[in-house]
Amino acid sequence: KFQLVLKTTLQFCFVLENLLFSLWKAPVFEISSPHILKAVWEGSWESFPLTWTMSRASKGHQLLSACRRLSSRKILEADGVTQQSPVLQCRAASNTVDHIRNLRPSLDQSVLTNLSDSANSFSAPAKATKITALDNGMKIATENSYGQFVSVGLFARVGPRYDEGFTPGISHVLEKLAFQGSRQYQSRAEVMEEIDQFGGLIDCQFHREVGMYTLSVLSNGLEKALEILADAVIHPRLSNEDMEAAQMGVQFHLEDLDMQSNQDLRLTDVIHKAAFGESSLGLPRLCPDAHIRKISREELARYLQSNMRPENLTLAAVNVDHAEFEQLAKKYFTFEAPSWNQILASQATSTPITTHVAEYSPTLVKDKRKMERAVVHENQLPDVAHYAIAYKSCSYKDEKNFVPTCVLNTLMGGGSSFSAGGPGKGLYSRLYMNVLSQHYFVMSAVATNHPYADTGLFTFSGSCAPKDIGRLAEVLSAEIGRLSKDWILEVEVERAKQQLLSLLFMNLESRVINLEDIGRQVLELQLRESGQELREKILNVTPEDVTRVAHALFRSPPAFAALGDVDKLPSHDQLLKIAQEKMLPKFPTFTVEDVSDSDKI
Repeated sequence: KFQLVLKTTLQFCFVLENLLFSLWKAPVFEISSPHILKAVWEGSWESFPLTWTMSRASKGHQLLSACRRLSSRKILEADGVTQQSPVLQCRAASNTVDHIRNLRPSLDQSVLTNLSDSANSFSAPAKATKITALDNGMKIATENSYGQFVSVGLFARVGPRYDEGFTPGISHVLEKLAFQGSRQYQSRAEVMEEIDQFGGLIDCQFHREVGMYTLSVLSNGLEKALEILADAVIHPRLSNEDMEAAQMGVQFHLEDLDMQSNQDLRLTDVIHKAAFGESSLGLPRLCPDAHIRKISREELARYLQSNMRPENLTLAAVNVDHAEFEQLAKKYFTFEAPSWNQILASQATSTPITTHVAEYSPTLVKDKRKMERAVVHENQLPDVAHYAIAYKSCSYKDEKNFVPTCVLNTLMGGGSSFSAGGPGKGLYSRLYMNVLSQHYFVMSAVATNHPYADTGLFTFSGSCAPKDIGRLAEVLSAEIGRLSKDWILEVEVERAKQQLLSLLFMNLESRVINLEDIGRQVLELQLRESGQELREKILNVTPEDVTRVAHALFRSPPAFAALGDVDKLPSHDQLLKIAQEKMLPKFPTFTVEDVSDSDKI
């Protein structure tokens, strides 16, 4: 009833307004932007009984406002652009102007030309990232921003890649140990009580080759945040109580994953094991159940002693003064008498020395498991089988191929049958149009690029009912084969570039994500490429570049992984045959002998 009343009221207002216009024969007040776009949208621009008396600047402002208000309409959806930053707002406005110009040529051309020119010439001021190396080898990086909150993070070379020589899954336990107990704070509750005085938040996340400890506080709590961070990283208590809490946290995490239909974390572990074996990048991010109780405080101390060295660390912050931050870093991150040295003082064991080199040795790995399913409205969620195929890709240090590979990843896209990212984000990707929209049994299909310091892995994954997993393997291989048969169209590349730009700038507007970007770039690259620099690289990508990196994927044999009830999955030899049949003859024929040879990087 409310919608009906509202609709009737709006219709009455429009009728009354048109009546007044027809009686007045000339405007006595400025027309509002929704009415401008409504006229354009309904195709009644020529018959609109008005001549604008606004200034040119006012016209441009009204039109830009109208474009923004109609961002959910198909004018902007056609471009797939998300207005999350000044750069993207102006780009979206420019594209919208072009659409309106094509719709109604009688619109004031001078206004549109000026607005389009200003959008194309827009250049957002770049925020400089300052980098300094301390005497102990640790790097610090800062970027001044706006707002009353600061974000601080310590980025370290820890994670599954560096678990080699230790119990697999040890980094998962270490992640759950973060901010538990330290020299100054007896428990996580005490840490939270202290940080709450500054409106703070703490977090710890480990990825495959980098771990990060982060805090966000009010600007007057910067020194306290650094004090807590240094104490948590350099002086962890590693008591029996802390170990028990961390082990329980890992166990709860694994049990929670088993209840979910989304098994991306588990499938990612399995496909990396299939691609890189049981070392380096192939080691699991999720601690196996059998290893949770095997990891002792002494082994954790040796792991910290091996990896938590100043030269392996980067301390980053957003919205701080660099000089002040540098002085505080020198004060708290001295690495004098770290707790792991005290724990290992009475032991003669040596820390294993490994190179952490990734060897691509693809094979098939099956993780057969019966996962508990959550019950929703007295109905148990259905069993789902997960499948992935992966190819060796490029490192993020590859200047020539990394950005085109990111564009290829966006172009392939994908999602689930329930949500593909929303209009303008994933609906025009190849996996959505050619797999999800065409094959009813496919529940999800996603392309993901995993870049690392010395190599990369490009994966195509999907899920379906267990009885259809063989069909899923054929469908994904057929879509992958199209990359070797079809020339990638310019319209696809341009759409993918716009979507990638949208995602990039939308994420960089988050202070915490910006902090992670700074820390990880400085840790591995010793520099920081700004969003504007990455934007230029993305805009310079051509269809030839994307086609080149797509064809480069097939120079090595693929790895295969399956998770869940996978009894219906074809054998390794059959999967290799299916993958080969979908490609052009110019690509190599993969055999079991090829798979057994390691391609050392």
